[in-house]
Amino acid sequence: MNNRKRSLWAGAAVLACTLVASATSAQAATVKKGTGKTYYGCTNTVYMWKSGSTVRAYAQQDCRQKVKIMRPTVALSGNNGKTFVSKGKACKSSKSCRTATVSVKANKKWTYRASNSGSASFASSNQADFWWPTNTVAHATLKN
Repeated sequence: MNNRKRSLWAGAAVLACTLVASATSAQAATVKKGTGKTYYGCTNTVYMWKSGSTVRAYAQQDCRQKVKIMRPTVALSGNNGKTFVSKGKACKSSKSCRTATVSVKANKKWTYRASNSGSASFASSNQADFWWPTNTVAHATLKN
């Protein structure tokens, strides 16, 4: 009887190891990352990936020092704008700011593009924001 229990436990352990191994070896989502040119110590980054039947993206802005207001903005489109979604966020007195994740349905043979055109205010709140150059915009592309 004890040998039979040991055999069952050994079989269960082998099965558990097999399940864990197959779950961890499943194809992981490849994250595409785009980074814009640093401007006054701040950098825009965008991340995008495919998850099942969905393409997802978020934007992040990082600065070397605290700035008054950070505004990362993520835009995600598919097939040259047939699908489009965007979302922005504002963070006060911060070194890093991240938008919520946005998503669109993944269609076969479509190309998806994500960007982060964020800006930041370094001046006092009653002064105009800087107009950031276009080379600070982060871009990433994913082909499905």
